[in-house]
Amino acid sequence: MIMKKLVLSLFVGVITLMPSTTNAQAFEQGKSQISIGYGFANTTQSLLSNYDQTSYPNLEFSALGPLFLKYEFGASEKIGFGLNVAYAGAGITYDDGTGTGRASLDWWGISYNARVNRHFGSHDKFDPYIGVGMGYKMAKWTASADDESEDMGALIPLGFETTFGARYMFTPNIGLYTEVGLAKAIAQFGINAKF
Repeated sequence: MIMKKLVLSLFVGVITLMPSTTNAQAFEQGKSQISIGYGFANTTQSLLSNYDQTSYPNLEFSALGPLFLKYEFGASEKIGFGLNVAYAGAGITYDDGTGTGRASLDWWGISYNARVNRHFGSHDKFDPYIGVGMGYKMAKWTASADDESEDMGALIPLGFETTFGARYMFTPNIGLYTEVGLAKAIAQFGINAKF
């Protein structure tokens, strides 16, 4: 809940800082953008974290990500093409306390999506956009009990994402980005570099 408010506050803050004059656009044809971000509200992590810990008090939850790495090239004044890589992982471990009963369930997923973004406006610092991507995803579930384990992969290896986002450039080359929508996370934010 706190992270949702933080992302929303960041997004609203970026919108209010939108400049009234334009020198160079935040998104430019022929320029590249690289973003590194962190996300919140991954469905699988949420399911594993909400496992009934009152029935199993020795249950431990751990998670990493979702982490995002994005590249975009300005193909025109309003259209950018790129690649998004996203990773998330989570697990639960149960120990009955006797040293004989230990079980775990671990999950990780990574996706590689080709993406197209449609940019709106022509501001020197603020860059709102909507994007859609499709590609390949891998996922692996591992269930272990004592010394035995079993693995299962992704049922459908098709990756898909669609988000609404915005960048705010503090300098001509460095800024922040935020996105909300369907991806490895419902909300994400991070740093951005243009070159």
